Amino acid sequence: MQLQGVDLNLLVVLEALLGERSVTRAGARLGLTPSATSHALARLRATFGDELLVRTRGGMVPTVRGEQLLAPLRLALRDVGTLLRGPLRFDPKTSRREFVLASTDYIEAVLLPPLLARVSAAAPAVQLRVRPLEPDIAGPLESGALTVALGVVFDDSPGLQQQALFSEEMVLVCRKGHPEVRRGLDLATYLRLRHVLVSVRGGTQSVVDERLAELGLSRQIALVVPHFLAAPLIVASSDLVLTTPARLVRRLGPGLALRTLAPPLAVPGFTVRQVWHERHQDDPGHLWLRQQIFAAAKTISSGKDGA
Repeated sequence: MQLQGVDLNLLVVLEALLGERSVTRAGARLGLTPSATSHALARLRATFGDELLVRTRGGMVPTVRGEQLLAPLRLALRDVGTLLRGPLRFDPKTSRREFVLASTDYIEAVLLPPLLARVSAAAPAVQLRVRPLEPDIAGPLESGALTVALGVVFDDSPGLQQQALFSEEMVLVCRKGHPEVRRGLDLATYLRLRHVLVSVRGGTQSVVDERLAELGLSRQIALVVPHFLAAPLIVASSDLVLTTPARLVRRLGPGLALRTLAPPLAVPGFTVRQVWHERHQDDPGHLWLRQQIFAAAKTISSGKDGA
């Protein structure tokens, strides 16, 4: 049977006829006259090559073929109804959905506390799962394996959408009592000290080194680590120094006994962004999460996050 030769509206009538076992009641349910419903039944009989409903002393009853059709017919109509309704509504109060974020540990430390507070209050059963930020995020974002990526620099891939969240400045930290940083820090001392470099992707250069190279200078990097949170802990128990995001230092608090100074050269800050794929632009759940992330970032920009 070719679908293009079938009036699919008749299937709605067939479900009503088989369910009601009455031309009159089926027509009333669908807003059809008994005559129109009888005409539809005749067309259905011709389409299926079966009587579908027959009269008995007790009223109309389905044929064996009619009985076989009812259950799959209802499933098919339900699926078509779901298709035509469009995207499902997202209710944060009742949803048990899981959202996957990719991020660095710096962004996790700064953004997750206010974000989690918002999500927990509005959607107590929603789960957030965070995974490391990998170089290739376009594929996972497109497939939906990844909901949102949070970071600073992203490759320009087709279909990716970006939104700025908050800006950050860089500071220099060393341990309190550092023997060479007692009265501040000039550029000569900065270059003489041994540095920790945080490199998420494993490189040996940063914006600091690029800025120094422009001046024909270089610094001594003693240690390269892939995580932001490890670096201040190392600095607090050594004579190494670290140029790092200011909010991270404030988030860690005074417990590490770190001293914060302005770098002795202009080090550009950066902007943290959230990135998603346009394929999920209008997904109600994805949209809700992006709104929560943006709102949490606003508390960071205003200083209301406590960091």
